Amino acid sequence: MLENQQDGFKSLTDEELVRIYLNGEQKAFTSLAVRYVLMIANRAAGLYSSHIEKDDLFQEGLLGLHNAVCHFDPDGSASFRTYASVCIRNKMLSAVRYSNSDKNKINNGTSSLDDVPDVPLPSDCEPENAVIIKESRILLENRIRKSLSQTENSVLQLYLSGLTYEQISHKLGISRKSCDNAMHRVRTKLAR
Repeated sequence: MLENQQDGFKSLTDEELVRIYLNGEQKAFTSLAVRYVLMIANRAAGLYSSHIEKDDLFQEGLLGLHNAVCHFDPDGSASFRTYASVCIRNKMLSAVRYSNSDKNKINNGTSSLDDVPDVPLPSDCEPENAVIIKESRILLENRIRKSLSQTENSVLQLYLSGLTYEQISHKLGISRKSCDNAMHRVRTKLAR
């Protein structure tokens, strides 16, 4: 059922998906998240800070995308992609600034809590939005996992963790060309 609904969303523009989401169809946000996952992941990798983890930056990026959806003005001069890109970037930069701030310095020396299953979202996120974002992320991760081969999944995970193609190929024992081809297939499959 979900797959059929999302297949129907493929031909829609980002702006149309925003309208559908704002009219109550929450699966439209998942479709938008699928379209923007690589942009968010690339931004998270590019904004890496020793005080904030890439997964946290990725989550901030999803929050930025959700904020863009909720506040987009279709009558404005910017396209949704442009507006979303700015919202995602600003949300991530705010998280980096906060993690580096003086009032957060006490937390900067602490260890990661990777074993904690539910990390609370920032206080400016409404509970309903937090649930939507969490469910969307789970659906998105499952959909990505199912659509990619084992090698493609491995390459994507290592790429999202910040490794270069050289490092990925060395770690997986495949050629750099195979790694590059796998990422090309990942991008093609995720674009669908």
